[in-house]
Amino acid sequence: MAAQSSCGWFVRTFGSPRVRLLLFFALTWLGIASLLVFLLFEGRNEAERKAQSDALGASALLEARLVVTLRRVHGDLEHFAASLPREALRMGAVPRFRSSILNELGYYSGRFPETLGFRIIDAAGNLLYASETLPSSVNFGDRSYFQIFAKGSSNSVFFSEVLVDRLSGRSSLVMALPLRDTAGELLGVLVAPLDVAYLSKMADALSVGENGVVSLRRTDDGSLILRRPIVPELVNQVVPNNPLHRQLDAGERFGTARFHATIDGVERIYGFRRVGDYPVYVITGLATADYLAAWRQTSAVAGVAALLLFLSLSLVLIRLLRAEKEEELTARRLMDSEERYRMLAENSHDVIWTVDIPSRTYTYVSPAIKEMSGYLPDEIVGQPVDVRLTPDSAARVARDIDQRLRRIAAGDKSASVVVSELEQECKNGEVITTEVVSSYLLDADGVARTILGITRNVSERKAVESALRETNRQLHARIEEIGRLQVALQELAVRDSLTGLYNRRYLDETLEREVSRARREGIPLSLVMLDIDHFKRVNDTYGHQVGDEVLRMLASTLLADIRAEDVACRYGGEEFLILLPNMPLETTMLRAQAWRSAVEALRVTHGNFQITFTISLGVAAYPEHGKTPDDLTRCADQALYRAKHEGRNQVSVFFG
Repeated sequence: MAAQSSCGWFVRTFGSPRVRLLLFFALTWLGIASLLVFLLFEGRNEAERKAQSDALGASALLEARLVVTLRRVHGDLEHFAASLPREALRMGAVPRFRSSILNELGYYSGRFPETLGFRIIDAAGNLLYASETLPSSVNFGDRSYFQIFAKGSSNSVFFSEVLVDRLSGRSSLVMALPLRDTAGELLGVLVAPLDVAYLSKMADALSVGENGVVSLRRTDDGSLILRRPIVPELVNQVVPNNPLHRQLDAGERFGTARFHATIDGVERIYGFRRVGDYPVYVITGLATADYLAAWRQTSAVAGVAALLLFLSLSLVLIRLLRAEKEEELTARRLMDSEERYRMLAENSHDVIWTVDIPSRTYTYVSPAIKEMSGYLPDEIVGQPVDVRLTPDSAARVARDIDQRLRRIAAGDKSASVVVSELEQECKNGEVITTEVVSSYLLDADGVARTILGITRNVSERKAVESALRETNRQLHARIEEIGRLQVALQELAVRDSLTGLYNRRYLDETLEREVSRARREGIPLSLVMLDIDHFKRVNDTYGHQVGDEVLRMLASTLLADIRAEDVACRYGGEEFLILLPNMPLETTMLRAQAWRSAVEALRVTHGNFQITFTISLGVAAYPEHGKTPDDLTRCADQALYRAKHEGRNQVSVFFG
């Protein structure tokens, strides 16, 4: 008995169309809200993952640039140390060796804008030779790098703390190499101070957002070498309990971490990476406020859209509930009294009407028809059901009546009520959109004889919906435009703005990939490094605008004669590098000679002058000259130096 009572309560409660409608809309909104929350949560997670990837990518880019610089300086220090006569380290022998050693130091210094110069210090800490102007007397015996070598027997390169250079007055990070005799006694120190300001420019080139940070620290004690944005008082200082340094101490060469910075309290996702085998590592941090800005904007837009959707669904629900209620009231009053029905119809703002199904003509129209369309009820009664409807709406009404009658005859009770939108012509010629609720009334035999309908003008609501759709379309158009701009920005990030050639960043990435492919597939790979002869003279004589035009003409000449798979890059200043995949050394030499001849024939017009210029080219090939990107770049650079040294305007191939 209790079970039957509970079952009856369930049927009475959830059997009601109103309750089912409310339950349907509640579940629909709950599903939409759950989906929106899930998508926003996934969007935030994706932003977090992308920030981690971007932080690691930025640190990898800076590490790649730094490791190339440090390896080149390190290699030149070792090369110069091996070739330096030990006799030249005696104070009395300086006059005899000064000219040749200063020329050699000047050559190395000119190749590295990252350094403040190359210097040689004797065993007492006195400065013997320098690529810059040599002061009367300077002693570096108190410097940490000198004392390390004087007290120990180390022969490896040493990195100092950040120092103020005594010759230039600029902040520097010194790379020093000891010069010893066969017995291991210290004869002197070869020094290359790295310009911290130049290293800062490398950090400034990275895009880490408005509140991002880029820094360089030592791996031994975590002391700060440089930081962007700069905080001068923190240089050479150690940040206690640095999570990134703990990961390095645990043996990790790269990784990520998220925490609030001790320096400024900003929460960031940090990516770090050790710079080769050198005692330094780079850190790039993306602020949470920066990488979540787009997600928060999207969340705000989604919230507004969800609110509008909720309001729209609520409006539809209210309309349906109201229509259902009005239909129930109308049916009840029809059964009670025809007069009461007419009183209701005549006082309603909606148009109430009845249609005789066999003849499909109006049998009754409430007075509200005049307010809605301008027609009097007598002008409509007796007219066909499609009177004053647009052709499309009239066709839909005819099809719908036939379908509803077939479904009702088949026993489908849900077909007796239908809500539709129809377009009607007013007396003044205006076309309005109406919402029509039609109820098919059955006689005692269960046959539909009459349609009871309620018509409401919803033109204003449709206009609002149309405006909302247009706003949504414009939003999608702006999102697509942002996507196109992002693609264009990615292209600009790997292009040199002056020449249109690829930049060094793109070269570093491509060269690594092409060397791996050449090694994997066993195909040749060539590298051509070229430099404009006496380019400084062109700038000094005719100005930088002419110099820029010379660079652009050279770039155009190269682009006109390279294959689709070739990669032409501006390596820096007037130095260019061309990567030639799947091209053997002999063919590369012919290509290089062709470029040299083409450039020699160029003419740059400047006023009444015709300016000509030449280039020198160095060629290196894989695997003959090197099997790593660094080896190939170094060999091509040495071949270029040989071409310069032997008279310029020529092509030289590397030989060891």
